[in-house]
Parts: sequence; structure tokens; C-alpha cells
Amino acid sequence: MFRKTLIPTDFTDEADQVLHYSLGLKSLGLREVVLIHVIDVGQALMLPVSEKIKAGIAEKLAERAKIYEDNGIKAKTIMVEGEPIDKILEQAEKNNISLIVTGSRGKRLMDEFLSGSISEGLGRKSDVPILMLRYDILKEKDAKELAKMAGLTFKKILLPYDFSPVSKKALSYVRKLKSAGAEEIVLLHIVDTKRVETELEEKELLTINRKDTVAVENEIKRSKIKTKSFCQIGDPLREILAKADEEDVTLIVMGSHGKGIVKEWLLGSVSLNVIRTADRPALIVHEE
Repeated sequence: MFRKTLIPTDFTDEADQVLHYSLGLKSLGLREVVLIHVIDVGQALMLPVSEKIKAGIAEKLAERAKIYEDNGIKAKTIMVEGEPIDKILEQAEKNNISLIVTGSRGKRLMDEFLSGSISEGLGRKSDVPILMLRYDILKEKDAKELAKMAGLTFKKILLPYDFSPVSKKALSYVRKLKSAGAEEIVLLHIVDTKRVETELEEKELLTINRKDTVAVENEIKRSKIKTKSFCQIGDPLREILAKADEEDVTLIVMGSHGKGIVKEWLLGSVSLNVIRTADRPALIVHEE
């Protein structure tokens, strides 16, 4: 399902942790990696970038590509200049990538608004599903632990579901993950307390949505994947994180509308905030 994966790197220790994690995806079907480094011309101290610097970057890419090759995974390296998010997405399209794997530092929303984040920018703009890993959950693990963690990534999936088109697309994607080792799906619908004005309205919404959620649960079960569903009222972010802990899921899959950063800052986004705060991998699927 994701035989060909793109992995951005800036050669930091954190990026190398993502690299070692991704080696474990081989057991789930990974056969080829495109390793990319973007020279951010907006941050470059000197333009044009010297050939000596480019040679050093190429050497670092080759070193990391060899790690994949030594583990039986074909590796291609790409070095380009430009705006990182645009260049990464451009290469994802050119290389027919099925999954992007990247790390996130889990910045607060205001930090993101002021300084930007490549990983979260990808999460908003990419048409390709993005597997996002907070560096906090990777640190202090050795290469073997990271690879083992990767092999279990898709075992038990939490899917927050709101019946929207993008949520349905995420569901369609999740049902295909059986080939990647998915054994159980936890379906969660949350009636947002901020959108309920009366106790009567709350009861009515819960009754209707419980029925609809069970119908989706039964639909998933036809894919021969163990499934359970929950429908409850509360704050979406808090309830998603709590259910992830309660059910001890290995992955959270979220649909995202890919809002622009200013609108994101004003309105908030459940999916983006899950990326920032979840203590387990999150996979973002976009609407078309």
C-alpha cells in the first residue's frame, strides 16, 4: 500500500530517528524510499549555494541511502533548492509517492503561526497521506526499538469520524490498511459540546449519531477487520487523546481539510492539534 515512501531529512538526530523508524516499515510492504533534502533558499546565508556545500549534502544523503540499501530497501536521493514544502510535494508527485513519513516537534499553535513548520505545512497541503511522528515519542529509542515500533504502527487504529466527505475518505483509506497489518479499528464520533445549546439537543444528537456510528462500524466489519465504535459528547481533541490512551491504539488516522495557517489559527483544527499533542503516530488523509 505504501511500497514507495518519501522521507524528508535535514540530517539532524531527530530526522535520523525517523529514518531508523522507517526501516521497520519494510515488514509492512515498504520497498523503496525517496530521501530528499531541500536547500531552503530563504534561510541560506549565501547565494548561490556553493558546490562544496552541495557536495557535502550529497555525501550525507548517500550515507543515509546506504542504510536503506543495507536493509534491503531501494533508495533514491534528491537534493533541490527552493521552498521546502513546495519542493517536497513537487517531488512526491513526480515520483508517484504513496506515503510521506516525517517528524514533528509538536509546536504550540502560536509558535506555528509565527515561525512556521515544514512538517505541519505538509500535513495541511499534501494530497499524499502523511505519517507524522512527534520526535518526543522517538527519542531515547535505539534503532531496533524504532523498527519494531514501526512494524506495529497499523495494528490498532483510532479513527475519529464525523460523517464528512474527508472523514469518509479517511475511512476508505483505513479499510485498505488490513494489508499493512491492521487488526482492529476503533471508531470514534464526538458530539462537540461547543455546538450543543440544550440538554435535549445533546440527547437527540447522541441518539442519532450512535445509530449512524454503529452503521459505519458494521460496514467496516465487512472488510473482516475487528471493529468497535464509540459515540460520546465532549471536546473533540480531549476525547480523541483520551480514547487513544484508553484503547492503547498504535495509530490515529485523521481526515483534514488542509486549511491555510491564518484560518487555522483563527478557527482551530482538531487534526492539526492531534498531531501536536498525541503521544503516538498520526496519519493525515486529505480530501481531494
